Amino acid sequence: MPWIKTLPSGPFQTNAYLVGTDDSDEAVLIDAPPDCYSPVIKVLEGAGRRLSAVLITHPHFDHTLDAGRFSEDNIPIYAHPDAVSDIENPETLGMIPTPEGGFPGGVDINQISGGSILKLAGMELSVLEVPGHSNGSLAFHIPALSVCFPGDVIFQSSIGRTDLPGGDFEILAESIKTAIYTLEDATVLYPGHGPATSVGREKDSNPFVKA
Repeated sequence: MPWIKTLPSGPFQTNAYLVGTDDSDEAVLIDAPPDCYSPVIKVLEGAGRRLSAVLITHPHFDHTLDAGRFSEDNIPIYAHPDAVSDIENPETLGMIPTPEGGFPGGVDINQISGGSILKLAGMELSVLEVPGHSNGSLAFHIPALSVCFPGDVIFQSSIGRTDLPGGDFEILAESIKTAIYTLEDATVLYPGHGPATSVGREKDSNPFVKA
């Protein structure tokens, strides 16, 4: 059975997801938004679990700003090669001013791309490349749990913005059709913002990208 905890954090209530199974005392964190570090540690301690890795869906600051804090704890961080520079330098996207004293912690990133298979916390995660919302955008599919974490590529009845650097509607639509809509209809989608949905629901009713 999946063990999934959703922790909306930061100014945009970005979803940080702790994911594991009942068969393991480990977990992975999908995205590391601002102010998620302490709540994540609290949930892990309360559940008697330890963190194996942090997986970053894309480099926008509201998904990455606490990654440095986990990296300081020697937790491996995984992200697409095209996301590395923006994760290390959040101010380059022009979405957030540099605070006095700089951003928290340096980030040592393990680079992954679409087609990679990660074996973490007793799970096998398939890495899907889903460009169109930003540079270096990934989704993480766990077939055994029938779940997928698409970041800001698709939401319940909506899709990610395409007016920021690296955004392109046609490319995003193609990513959704080829990487998300090809998953089983029962696959639960846990997006970067808002409630969970399913592949079948979005194929049937998403007003922006038709199956």
